[in-house]
Amino acid sequence: MKFEILTTHHLKPLLDFELENKAWFESLIEPRANDFYSEQGVREHIAEQINHMNLGTAYCGVLIQDNVIVARGNLKGIVDNKASVGYRVSKQFTSQGFASACLTELIKIAQHKFAIKMLYAQVLDNNPASQHVLEKQGFKVIGNKPNFITLNNQQLACSELSLKIVANE
Repeated sequence: MKFEILTTHHLKPLLDFELENKAWFESLIEPRANDFYSEQGVREHIAEQINHMNLGTAYCGVLIQDNVIVARGNLKGIVDNKASVGYRVSKQFTSQGFASACLTELIKIAQHKFAIKMLYAQVLDNNPASQHVLEKQGFKVIGNKPNFITLNNQQLACSELSLKIVANE
């Protein structure tokens, strides 16, 4: 298993990952636009993410096992030693530690590459497994937004979490 920075080399595996898990992801988070699900859509997405990384405002990675993307994760909105963290794991690889592995790598990158002191995350209340992964890594609930989103005709709240990163002595 290896965590790699997202590049154009990942176009086909990323499209496969997103297509294979489209229904799964859309049951848990807001759907992507339909034009994303094509080679051109993913190419544009990767170019946009690379641009954000070049500006130093984001980091995007993919977790690969046996040449297959099993998860992806990102740091977004990097500014003033703060960022938001997010990740998604292929349905067939849930409950196998891949979300934790992805989050562990993102925390290390946040600390060592960007000197981030505070990470934030949001989790819809329909995804307690993701909240559990965050809490295992030390994230604490700092708020809740009721009626945050309507997803699949269901009104959902969103928990907000944070992690203070302490510098290694």
